[in-house]
Amino acid sequence: METKERIRALFTLDSDGYIIGYQREFFDGKEWQTPFDTTNAVEVAPGDLDTIVMGATKLRNGKLVVDEAKQAELEQPVTPQPTAEQQLIATLMLKVAKLEASA
Repeated sequence: METKERIRALFTLDSDGYIIGYQREFFDGKEWQTPFDTTNAVEVAPGDLDTIVMGATKLRNGKLVVDEAKQAELEQPVTPQPTAEQQLIATLMLKVAKLEASA
């Protein structure tokens, strides 16, 4: 496969400017294809795309920069919080269990 030193990529950013997706040009075996409007595309080294941490990487001065604090925040396990309805159901189930146990 033919390689290029720099390829064109189009980044999708969130409201804070972090990369949440991207499209890149690709080699179809005959020529390089760009299946998107290149108006806002930037040139990056192909290997740099592998360093992107979705939601924690920004493009600054043509370089991809990972915000390590944001990355750590994204990697924290999510602990689901019960809704008010779930808490009410749990409380009622506990009361029913206690009533049944005392009978």
